[in-house]
Amino acid sequence: MRIRIVLAAALLLGFTAMPAAAQVGITGGGIYSDASVERDGSSVNTESRTGFQFGVSYATGSVFGLIFGGYYTEKGFDVANSADRVRLSYIEVPVMGVVRLPFLERVIGPRVYGGINGGFEVSCSTDGIGYATLCDETNNFDFGLKGGIGLQVLFFGLDFAYTYGLTDVAKEADLKINNRAWSLALIIGVG
Repeated sequence: MRIRIVLAAALLLGFTAMPAAAQVGITGGGIYSDASVERDGSSVNTESRTGFQFGVSYATGSVFGLIFGGYYTEKGFDVANSADRVRLSYIEVPVMGVVRLPFLERVIGPRVYGGINGGFEVSCSTDGIGYATLCDETNNFDFGLKGGIGLQVLFFGLDFAYTYGLTDVAKEADLKINNRAWSLALIIGVG
């Protein structure tokens, strides 16, 4: 029994003692955002907005690690069957744990990640009359969860992620808006 415990501990230490590989990445891609919107307790039908995101990331570790980032991200939504549109832009800072499965001496490998995401609003604009005063009273910080999957090939990566906002964007008592977005990004790693 002791031999099994020692072997299991040695195997675990072998995985975690692999040389840590830190990598800085330049990220850019498309984002498909929407929002969960309720006005006066009733759900509002919304349509998605396409936008873009770009920024930098820093990843640590080999099999297990962390990802930190700083991204400019466009979010928002269109109200269905209406001229009303809401456009929000953020500087987002995610902190996520990552699990990598390196193959072929780390030349190629999938990864799964997830964690928290904080967004600082940098701009807000509206079209139409239904949300004309929204930008006067928004929460400047959007907190949420972010998770995704990716594939790393040498110094290039492709990530597919989902962000779910937990913070109500609107400060108005009768309006509740929670951001949500899908993103597809290309990452070019340096180091």
